[in-house]
Amino acid sequence: METIRSFVSFKIPEMPAVTDAQEKLRGTPGVSVPKEVHLTLRFLGDVEQKKIGKLSERMRSLEGYEAFGVSLKGIGAFPNNKDPRVVWIGAELGDPFPSILSDLDGMLGSLSIKYDKKPFKAHVTIGRVRTPSRSLTEFLDGGRGLEAGSFVCSEIFLMSSDLTPKGAVHSVIDPFRLSGV
Repeated sequence: METIRSFVSFKIPEMPAVTDAQEKLRGTPGVSVPKEVHLTLRFLGDVEQKKIGKLSERMRSLEGYEAFGVSLKGIGAFPNNKDPRVVWIGAELGDPFPSILSDLDGMLGSLSIKYDKKPFKAHVTIGRVRTPSRSLTEFLDGGRGLEAGSFVCSEIFLMSSDLTPKGAVHSVIDPFRLSGV
């Protein structure tokens, strides 16, 4: 049974505030910074290839939804700023995003695709922490009020993620263009 490590996301366009934050993180010891940034809606993990095909067919219905606004604000960390493992920029997602996420969850459930069911916290990962440091704490404290900007999300992607020694390589399995753009 062949599986594909996969997730559903949308891309973040190039934004100066995001680029600046990542550049500052690149200079922070013990932090790795991804080349591309995206916002993950659902991480699916290893999914049977035939289920990926069925999910892709069902996700086509998302194209009936209107594009939605996205605002990126504030820098934080998971699990928290005192013991950071993931550095992120928060996101506020406009309508009809809640309906899109609800429909996506229904599709995943109907296909018996297991996914990470933690409460959804809209964020863009901009760094992964191996070793916390004083300079990272200062970066996190200074970034709470960041206003990174806004854009319109017009496409959602079903993605694959191949793990390599140099990090994950993401590829588009199928794009879904939202209406109204």
